[in-house]
Amino acid sequence: MRRLKKKLKYIIIILLATLGALEHDIVNYFTPSEITMSEKTVKYDVRYRYILDGDTAVFFLDGEDVTVRFLAVDTPEIDEEGYTEAKNYTDRMLRNANKITLELDPSSPDHDKFDRLLAWVWVDKDLLQAKMVENKTCEIRYLFNEYLYTDFLYKKQKETEKNENSVTQ
Repeated sequence: MRRLKKKLKYIIIILLATLGALEHDIVNYFTPSEITMSEKTVKYDVRYRYILDGDTAVFFLDGEDVTVRFLAVDTPEIDEEGYTEAKNYTDRMLRNANKITLELDPSSPDHDKFDRLLAWVWVDKDLLQAKMVENKTCEIRYLFNEYLYTDFLYKKQKETEKNENSVTQ
């Protein structure tokens, strides 16, 4: 009986994950161990130019510099605690990347009110926003819709908090 309950539990989890992926109409929405880029979105391979702050950077795209605001995260402003750490972390991640890809989210406008491109930032095969959450250099914020990877960001945030709590106990 116990085995049957366990099997049913796994089947329900798999069904819920599958339904979630279908709801967002994305193949390979995310796997339990890592997340992968959607195959159904607009993407740009770019070259990193320079950092503005922890959640905004300039990239070289199609022959010009483009300012990009990272979707779904917020880092401290210049006069706030943690600003330098967040800015340096993001800069280091982007500077050391072999490949950077910007991914537009179909549930987000392409640009914000300051005409910055709004995008998910992939550093090699990692979602930069998730790495920022794991390293506690940002907060998950500015969620105006159901974006592609916010569930994954929250999952990473919970894992980070759980790991932090287990170390302090």
